Amino acid sequence: MSADPFGTAALRSSTLDGWVASPTRLAEDAAAEADLVTVGYRDRLLTELAANAADAAAAAGIAGELSIWVDGDELHVANTGEPLTVEGVRSLAALRVSAKTPTGGQIGRFGVGFTATATVADRVEVRSRTGSIVFDRAQTVEAVREAGLSVDTVPVLRLVWPSKVEPAEGFDTEVVLSLREPSGPLIEAMLAQAPDLVVELAALQRITVGGVEIEAERSAGPEVDDDEASSAIVTVSVSGAGSSSTQRWLEVTRGGTRWLVDADGGRTPDHDVLRAPTPTDIELSLPCRCITDLALTPDRRHLHPRAEIRDAAAGYVDLLLLLDPVRRLQLVPELHLARNRDDVRLIEAVREQLRDTAWLPGAGGEALLPSRSVVLIGLTDRLAEILAEHFTDLVHPDISLAQHLPTMGRLGVEELGLAALAERLGGLQHEPSWWHDLYEALAPLVSTGREVEELGALPIPRSDGRMSVGVRGLFVSDRIATPMRWIPTVHPDARHSLLERLGVQELSVTDALADPALRVLIEDFDPESAGDDGLAAEICAVLRADPDAAVPTWLATLPLLDTDGELRPADELLLPDSPLLSVLVDDHPFGVVDDEVVSECGAGELRRLGVGWGFLTVDDELPVAPDHDLPDEEDWWDTLPDAPERLAAVRDLDLIDDRSWSEALTMMATDEDIAPLLADRDGYTSWWLRRHAEVDGLLLGEYRAPSDEILAGIIDPLDHPHADALVGALARLEPDTAVDADLLLTRLGDPERDISAGAAVMVHAAVVAACRRGVIDPADVEVPERVRTIAGIVTERAVVVDQPWFLQAVPDLEAVLAGPTITPADAEVLATLLDLPLGSEEYTATVRDPGDTATWAHPEAVRFGAERGVEVPRGQVRLHDELWISLRSADSRRDIRVRWWVEDGVTHLELRATSTS
Repeated sequence: MSADPFGTAALRSSTLDGWVASPTRLAEDAAAEADLVTVGYRDRLLTELAANAADAAAAAGIAGELSIWVDGDELHVANTGEPLTVEGVRSLAALRVSAKTPTGGQIGRFGVGFTATATVADRVEVRSRTGSIVFDRAQTVEAVREAGLSVDTVPVLRLVWPSKVEPAEGFDTEVVLSLREPSGPLIEAMLAQAPDLVVELAALQRITVGGVEIEAERSAGPEVDDDEASSAIVTVSVSGAGSSSTQRWLEVTRGGTRWLVDADGGRTPDHDVLRAPTPTDIELSLPCRCITDLALTPDRRHLHPRAEIRDAAAGYVDLLLLLDPVRRLQLVPELHLARNRDDVRLIEAVREQLRDTAWLPGAGGEALLPSRSVVLIGLTDRLAEILAEHFTDLVHPDISLAQHLPTMGRLGVEELGLAALAERLGGLQHEPSWWHDLYEALAPLVSTGREVEELGALPIPRSDGRMSVGVRGLFVSDRIATPMRWIPTVHPDARHSLLERLGVQELSVTDALADPALRVLIEDFDPESAGDDGLAAEICAVLRADPDAAVPTWLATLPLLDTDGELRPADELLLPDSPLLSVLVDDHPFGVVDDEVVSECGAGELRRLGVGWGFLTVDDELPVAPDHDLPDEEDWWDTLPDAPERLAAVRDLDLIDDRSWSEALTMMATDEDIAPLLADRDGYTSWWLRRHAEVDGLLLGEYRAPSDEILAGIIDPLDHPHADALVGALARLEPDTAVDADLLLTRLGDPERDISAGAAVMVHAAVVAACRRGVIDPADVEVPERVRTIAGIVTERAVVVDQPWFLQAVPDLEAVLAGPTITPADAEVLATLLDLPLGSEEYTATVRDPGDTATWAHPEAVRFGAERGVEVPRGQVRLHDELWISLRSADSRRDIRVRWWVEDGVTHLELRATSTS
């Protein structure tokens, strides 16, 4: 190899001749280099040397390696690749001249960037396999002086000398810098820059700095849907000094621009700089790293005036399309964050592409054009899945959050409110279960009254197969699953709690049956109308849903088909095999329900409608008049002091065959709804039965309950298995009418009956009490032929004892009492009823002897009051050893000894014999 393979002597001579010819040129070269050192290439030593190494590797077609180490005060930077050339040496020695070709794809090998070496060293040696050279400030000063020039400052990189030192083994080129300052800070800076450089400089695979190895491995990235773009995963590994770390980059290349982002979703830096491909001084706020081939100024810090930064926007959309939905939106650049005019222009270019390209993640997985997209805030995965079929413009649920709305809005995305959603749902045809799933997915979006109002036009499937717009007038029911033509209800398969939050009302079976619309349907029932077909089945289905629901009485007017093919109100029909048929008169007016109707509607439901099986009842909560079409209802109404609060009565009692009353009573007594009516004595049913129902030739009112022992002997017990359950329809001690009183008094006067005196007195007292209460008018009571005395015998001649002392004088065989306690008023009423004289009228009594006058303080008087259970009365008292009265009637006179007597207000007492000890 020649001692001077690169012709450095000629280069030095030419440069020195120029300086001698023009000393100003020397000063200019020194000043120019100083500018590049202090301004243009400050802090860019590793960047420029790494760029040269990358160019060398690219020229050699290999994966380049760069190694940096310190030996004493020398910094060694060695690389693999194409070695030093003659053109390269000339470029290094010629200020402002680069050997880089415009189309070579090189970054700056041996160009002006090499000036960066002068920022840290006054001696720079380049060792290469093809030869080595040295730049040395001290030698340059000596050479200048030898040339006869006197200057204070000389450039380092203008005069070059040959060197015989070869590069380190394993490397093609080695730059050795004699450092002016300690290497520590420089090495630290290089360690920090190296991970970015192996990414920026694709031809450079590995950089080693002081034993720390930084390596970039490139592998195929996700598939890009455009042949003009490609992607790669760049994995940067840093190992050494007992630690290691790894960072992965996702890189998309389109044209001369590469866009990168952390492949593992790492945090995006707040700001970066444009890289072309190494860092410039152009700050960028875009959240992705941009590496471009745009032309730069010689100091590689700014864009060349002819360079258009907007061109670097290419590939940004390609990168976003490879990311998850949330990350895509996070990487949308914002103009208000721009740091300079270049940043603004690049952001504008990127946003133009974002507005005009389909990249926004769609709910269905496809990319959407922002200007043709809508966002539903709060959209969930489930809701998106349901809506995707019809809402192809809906953005992905992961970015359907309020925090992303400003970003998307600035790109042309419109917000889809709940009101607009409801409107767009109109007209969709789906099964009710689909709508239920929709409501389930919508529910989390509805939390306030505002959302409820917005969903006012939400389509809702109805049980009748139609759709309602909004919830107004709609009902839901926990029990009713069948459609009702008179009430719009939500289809059971679509029902969801959201609808109730929106205002759908809960409907009970009772409310459904009482709805006025149903009553109108029944009143306007048209047998010829197809729309009325099946109404009975619908109503019965509702009845079936709640066995305990109240049934309005007017439902009994529902027309039903009978066995003759005629339509008749339900309450004029009986079920086939109804037991009621067996107790009715032959010419009863009832029809029989058609078998097909029974099969379709159900016997139990027809009974609740009013169709007869057993006895039917009338129920009116607030009756105002006897207008319920009950036999003899007006007569019963006249017996009431006031209109009843509630009318509950058995219908059609007048249609019972007289021969079937025993069976009819059994039917009523065993019917849990009717049995209470039989115990209600004042109610219509008991009232009517007492007066019209006959068993064995007697009215029910002429029998007593077997358990009623008070009337034993007076009224015969009813011989019926349910007699005690019929108590309200049977006779009792207290008469309700004059007829009842007639029965009681007549039975008392029946000599064939064995009736005790006590029972007779109780009957008399009950009849008298009824008269005095005004229940009975004595004039309406028929006078019995015979009466029963306190002796228990029947007689035609008797008196009603009206004063208690007369009981001592009137014989028991003719004494009749009006009650257990004798009062003149009661006695007078009974005397009128029985057409008998009072005792005080029939007899005249006179005390024979005047007796001895005393007061009520006398022991005998006190004893008398105590024995009678009365307080000591006032008035005169006369005492007798023996008290005799003369008793006269129209045809007799007799003297009777008595214990006490009252005459003209004076009480006469007989003294008791004093006992001796």
